[in-house]
Amino acid sequence: MKDMETCITNFYKKDEEVYQNVGVLAKIGGPEVIERLLTLLYEEDLDIQYLAVNTLAQIEDNQSALPGLFAAIHDPKLKAQNGSLVEALEGFDVSDHFVDILKLYLNGGLKASAMAKLLLDYTEFNISSRTLKKAKKHIHHFAHNSLKDDRYETKMIEVTAIVNDLEALIDEGQ
Repeated sequence: MKDMETCITNFYKKDEEVYQNVGVLAKIGGPEVIERLLTLLYEEDLDIQYLAVNTLAQIEDNQSALPGLFAAIHDPKLKAQNGSLVEALEGFDVSDHFVDILKLYLNGGLKASAMAKLLLDYTEFNISSRTLKKAKKHIHHFAHNSLKDDRYETKMIEVTAIVNDLEALIDEGQ
């Protein structure tokens, strides 16, 4: 079996075997591989960044990578290219990160926002009254600090519907 650094070195070769290296690294897993892959999220080469995040999403026990992935997603240096990072969140348990995903939907670029919307639509989140209160705060901030364009209108309609549904669910549960 290939070792970690050999697989990562092969990412840079960009040959037809590159996805075999992704699979090998995902099987190896563990904290050392996760930490090494998190550093690759800051690569200027988008192909390397994509391979790293794709590998992270495939690692079986990958939850320890989630804080580092969110840090990369929110890093201003990566904002213009963080769509694939947000897309990789599908490979993680983000059920406790409703507000983070909502913020990405509201404030992300086109791809990041679209990927976050998919997560909002298809993830079962752990929602509490406190979580809902935080979400409303971010929606209020978005409403008062965004350009009032077509995307704004669409997002406000969608988040209002989401919040209303969640409020109804919380009220039913009490």
